[in-house]
Amino acid sequence: MNVTVVIPALNAAPFVRDAVDSVLAQRGLRSGMSLEIILVDNGSTDGTADMVRDAYGARVRIVDETAAQGIGPARNAGIAVASGDAIALLDADDTWMPEKLALQLEALEAQPAISMVFCHGTEFADPPGTAPVREQPVPFVIGSALLARRVALAAAGPFPPFRSGEFIAWYGWTQALGLASHVLPDALVRRRVHANNCTRDRSALADYPRAMRWQLDRRRALAQGLGIPRE
Repeated sequence: MNVTVVIPALNAAPFVRDAVDSVLAQRGLRSGMSLEIILVDNGSTDGTADMVRDAYGARVRIVDETAAQGIGPARNAGIAVASGDAIALLDADDTWMPEKLALQLEALEAQPAISMVFCHGTEFADPPGTAPVREQPVPFVIGSALLARRVALAAAGPFPPFRSGEFIAWYGWTQALGLASHVLPDALVRRRVHANNCTRDRSALADYPRAMRWQLDRRRALAQGLGIPRE
């Protein structure tokens, strides 16, 4: 499989290079496999896109997504232009361990019935000591841990346009559709906990109920044999 990595970014200049470097440091990939990296700039005002362009040149494709704010629309914009047979997501403030993609690809290729693979992960505070974190590995069913077949993403449809709760709502919808997932036992993602995480933004947290309603509306429509609700 060829892989596309989609990195949504909003004012991510302090840490986006850590994310991109962790993708470029992936090892154990098959010879000849294409690894495409797409950074989606979601309206940054801190020069994120210019920093990435200057540092990596053609190794990272820059996509501008200012029409629709939010991590969901940013992911959708990257997926729309991705060329890979499998697509991975990585938030601009998180990083991967070097074996992440190789182990997940191995799982997808060994189990054709599986549509998406997650893994375990850990958290770290930035700056150190400024927030409580989970240092012991736990299952990560989050965007930064996902590797999915492109056909599965097409079947599930786009991520909803909410500032928080969008991923768990989308994942719940994939399970209603019967898209099988698997969680590797390996700790392959490091999630950065910092002051600007959306989970620490009270105004963004207000979107959680809307995201859950989005999922429930789709589940209800599916059960009743109706069309999928419009956004």
